Amino acid sequence: MIERIHRLIKHETSPPNSVIELLSNTTIGTAGSLYQLLDTKEKIHQLHQPHFLYLERNDKAIGNVTICERPISLNNTTQDSLYIRYFAFDEVFQGGSKKGNASSTLHHYLKELFNTSNLDPINPVKDKSVYWAFIDPENARSFNMNEKFGFETIGKFRTTAFSRVSPKNSLKVSRIQSNDKEELINEIKSFYKEYNFFSDAHLFENDDFYILKENNKIVAGIQANPVHWKIKSLPGMKGKILMNAAPYIPRIRKLINPKNHRFLATEGLFWREGCEDKIEELLSAVLHQTGHHSLLIWTDTNNKMLSALSINWGFIQKSKKDNLINIVAKFNGFESSEIDQIKKSKKYLSGFDMT
Repeated sequence: MIERIHRLIKHETSPPNSVIELLSNTTIGTAGSLYQLLDTKEKIHQLHQPHFLYLERNDKAIGNVTICERPISLNNTTQDSLYIRYFAFDEVFQGGSKKGNASSTLHHYLKELFNTSNLDPINPVKDKSVYWAFIDPENARSFNMNEKFGFETIGKFRTTAFSRVSPKNSLKVSRIQSNDKEELINEIKSFYKEYNFFSDAHLFENDDFYILKENNKIVAGIQANPVHWKIKSLPGMKGKILMNAAPYIPRIRKLINPKNHRFLATEGLFWREGCEDKIEELLSAVLHQTGHHSLLIWTDTNNKMLSALSINWGFIQKSKKDNLINIVAKFNGFESSEIDQIKKSKKYLSGFDMT
């Protein structure tokens, strides 16, 4: 049966229009937090070595798995990995008695695919490989599918928001210059040398990296990608109140605009030792210079870097619910001791991947 599915599945390395349309109309999240990504049509062309595996019916994509090749740091070595960026399927594949055959056949195909290192279950290569993704544990359907495919939870992460109604600028902060990049990448790699899953694939994307200099020396920096969302719902009573009140209260509307929410997704935040007190100045200036009022930073629960910072994070952080999201992976050809070490480690998280 998987041979039949294999013949139906198309495999492209450039995003097909039907897949772009499917993903642009997909709502992500759970019943508590629901978002629509409004910049998918631009962002999808920035993916690093993507593979689009998709099914079409009448020239319309009814299912898609997008997997990106990416070298990452893993247990002090560099390992090629396969990051599952998008996973979206029509309801015909999402269970139900009449839909069970289509669903189970596709699930079996994907399970076999995730056992390979070449994304081809018909002519498989089974070198050492790792697939990884992020799954909200409150999304029961995604969580159950994750277990069916042999993935395991290797960590959890949280989101921290920094927001200002009137962010202050700083003349010490500027956008990256091309001659700064070599020095910067070495600084960032040194800062994250103890982290697994580090990759520079989306650092310096569109040159949206900002640095803070003291005495003409770079002492801190951060990648800040502009993001455009439509927020359909937020969790908890606070979330409901914010959704209802935000459009009518100018100060709050600057921070949270449900129908037209723009913010910065960050990664690669670093600072030189002793410069922790410069980070609030950096973040505020980045908001000012980009015309935004909030940014997000993602850290896994083994990573305590933000606790070293004495920062007033602002209204959004104080108001939001602190949900934890699972980091999941499927390891092919790894020793159990290697996997245990990865689970215990700090993990690098890219804001590009989250949005």
